[in-house]
Amino acid sequence: MLNILDRYILKQLFWPFIMGVAGFVVINLFNTLYLFADLIVNSGVPVSIVAKMLALNLPAIMVVTFPVAYLFATLLVIGRLSRDSEVTAMRAIGLSFNRILLPVLLGAVVVSGINFVLSDCTVPWANKKFVDLIRDSMLHQGAPILKENIFFKGPGEERYFYVRQVDRRNNHMYDVFISDRRDGQSKVIVARDADWVGNFWRLRDGVLSRYDQWGSVTQEDAFSAMDVKVTINPEAFFASGDRSPQEKSSQELKSEIDALKGGGTDTKSMEVDYYMKFSLPLSTFFAVLLGAPLGARFSRMGGYVGVVFSILLVFIYYVVMVIARTMGNTGLLDPVTAAWAPDYLFGVLGLFFLWRIDR
Repeated sequence: MLNILDRYILKQLFWPFIMGVAGFVVINLFNTLYLFADLIVNSGVPVSIVAKMLALNLPAIMVVTFPVAYLFATLLVIGRLSRDSEVTAMRAIGLSFNRILLPVLLGAVVVSGINFVLSDCTVPWANKKFVDLIRDSMLHQGAPILKENIFFKGPGEERYFYVRQVDRRNNHMYDVFISDRRDGQSKVIVARDADWVGNFWRLRDGVLSRYDQWGSVTQEDAFSAMDVKVTINPEAFFASGDRSPQEKSSQELKSEIDALKGGGTDTKSMEVDYYMKFSLPLSTFFAVLLGAPLGARFSRMGGYVGVVFSILLVFIYYVVMVIARTMGNTGLLDPVTAAWAPDYLFGVLGLFFLWRIDR
């Protein structure tokens, strides 16, 4: 149960947070509108289409805005409570700064939860609609039907699959190549085309070739039809690249990563994007964990300190995020560390300053 003091602090946070969200959203919308203005003036795109594009960008803007606005509100409120000696009065009755900060951190958890739901459910849908709008209304192109040059490996198997082209409308494949080295044997299957039916590929008009240990052909048989069982769902490979990670929920992205990794595909960059779907919404909590003690420590310098620290902390967070993400994509950091590096940094520094301020 929240006591009177907790409700008082949360009430102090509410309106600065709302005003911060509104202000940052307006700034970002105007910045986005500036980028889209060229479409109206030079490309002749109707204003209604640009308005839809702005609306579809709004969820992604909100996801970025929530952590910044809550950090801004926290720094303003903690700074004001410190300057007005309210924090001193609270500590005089035996409350530690950590206890005073508890409702702020609980609010950060709630904002992080809302942000995660928004980024995992609404943002992928809006991003996909945005891409479809550009493709249909501006480029006059439909969704890609044919996908070319698909290669993957069966999980735990010595089988390699290559398909030159797939018609996504009916799962029909052209120019199929399968290299099979299971059971100590080596054979190659080449087929003119094939249909994907359940867990089987129905090959047609092909040749099965067997090889000895020196690579010489020992047997070669032509066939008009052959069924080959595939122990991995090829749909992930056929759909890979159609949508960016920002157009997929965490569950969809995780399923695709598992399938592609089982097929021998390098998924480091996708794994970084997957873990960032959790680390970015939770950045609210870690930013407040560091910002609150800093706001209390430097509150005597004036109300503008909250604005300065907000800008500085956001800048540091995104610089660390960009560097860590690049290192994760290149394999210099494991995906988990690359995605959570800014939160780790803010969390460690925040705990240190909280320890110092109570001492």
